[in-house]
Amino acid sequence: MSVNEYFKRQWKNPIVLLLLSGFALFAKNGTAYTEASGICPCFEQFADDFFTEQSQRNNDTNFVFSPFAMQSFEDLVKLGFSDKPELPDDNFSEIMEDLKDSEAVKMEYKVHLPEGREIEPSRLALLQKKFPSTFVHIDDSNAWMMKAIEQHLRNLNELEKLMGNKQAPSEALVEINTEVNTDWLHPFDEQATKVAEFHTDDNRKVDMPFMHQVGNLRTAEMTDLQAKVIEMPFKNQNVSMWLYLPDEEDGLDELEEKLKLRSLNSIEASMSEREVDVLLPKFEDTHEMDLDGEISRSGLDYPLSQTDEAVTIQRPASKLQTKLAMYESLEAHRITDSEGEGHVIAKRHAISLHTESSENADTEVKESGEEVEGEEQGESVGEVDVSCATDDCLKFHAAHPFIYHVVYKHSDQVVPIVMGCFRNLNINIDAP
Repeated sequence: MSVNEYFKRQWKNPIVLLLLSGFALFAKNGTAYTEASGICPCFEQFADDFFTEQSQRNNDTNFVFSPFAMQSFEDLVKLGFSDKPELPDDNFSEIMEDLKDSEAVKMEYKVHLPEGREIEPSRLALLQKKFPSTFVHIDDSNAWMMKAIEQHLRNLNELEKLMGNKQAPSEALVEINTEVNTDWLHPFDEQATKVAEFHTDDNRKVDMPFMHQVGNLRTAEMTDLQAKVIEMPFKNQNVSMWLYLPDEEDGLDELEEKLKLRSLNSIEASMSEREVDVLLPKFEDTHEMDLDGEISRSGLDYPLSQTDEAVTIQRPASKLQTKLAMYESLEAHRITDSEGEGHVIAKRHAISLHTESSENADTEVKESGEEVEGEEQGESVGEVDVSCATDDCLKFHAAHPFIYHVVYKHSDQVVPIVMGCFRNLNINIDAP
């Protein structure tokens, strides 16, 4: 059964009638476009609040999401699903253009439209220019999309209370996939990766691979946050990863709250170059969410989609997926991908973390002293060889829960692309 036929059978539902009429927007010609006023100033604050709420609400798991994907979804909606389309601002467009060629951050937009529905050519051309997007039709093999759209109808009732303006539902679905690969400017040496102890949020000690290097990095010891922060630059000169390590092993929740009070620009200003001994876990993480559903459940004020009351928007359902691969280098990740999963994950001392499977908290974890792929257990974190050249060398050993941000520096603005925490997830070292 096609999506159109499915909705026609629901013709008594007045909300679904809105769905069937909504795409008349795309039949209009000669549409006038307005310019956006700039990247929403509330963007960073909402990202901080949302990250903290989600992380602490699910405090037995890791959490990773892309606030930039959230913002870009709203910009895509305002351009493609509005009777008075709004172009993204120049800053946003410049960031998107740069990320298109980035090995570190890849973003993919897929817009699923009902059968027989088309976007008028000029608007379609703009959407494809402003976003790395593809457009496909939903057919009868996409039952999960129909369910997602049904759930979307229920979400909108709650969402409208948070947004402050009414948005009609649309029978489309937008997927945004964000993938971060640690394409470091200064890669880690794979030979320096060793298995050591990580102290989780629930007082477990698990053995996992740690990457190690010593070098000059921008860093700060922030007494107000009771944490250290370092900046690990990527080869794309505008993109880097900031890592925040609480002074106390159980200090993650407190750090999340305190970070909401500090702007990224103020943190940027506090950092200076210094020699740092860095020890970071090696892992992969992924999280998928229905944006409107999560916003509705959070109860947070959501100003990103507010528009003029005279503007009509058909809001599509959304599916946002964020993936992050923390490896020694981009090449190390590519080799692992090409050789397949499972065996190579163990061989290269990597682990794979998936927030969707976090309920399986009793999955076996390797005990200290066992071998991984025939190699003996490495030293404990405290025994890693330090090769600092100066007495002022800062030790940044991320052996307990920490926060990371992937940021984009644009002019005098620091834009959060991805936020995540590594805290307490099911950790599997998958030995054959």
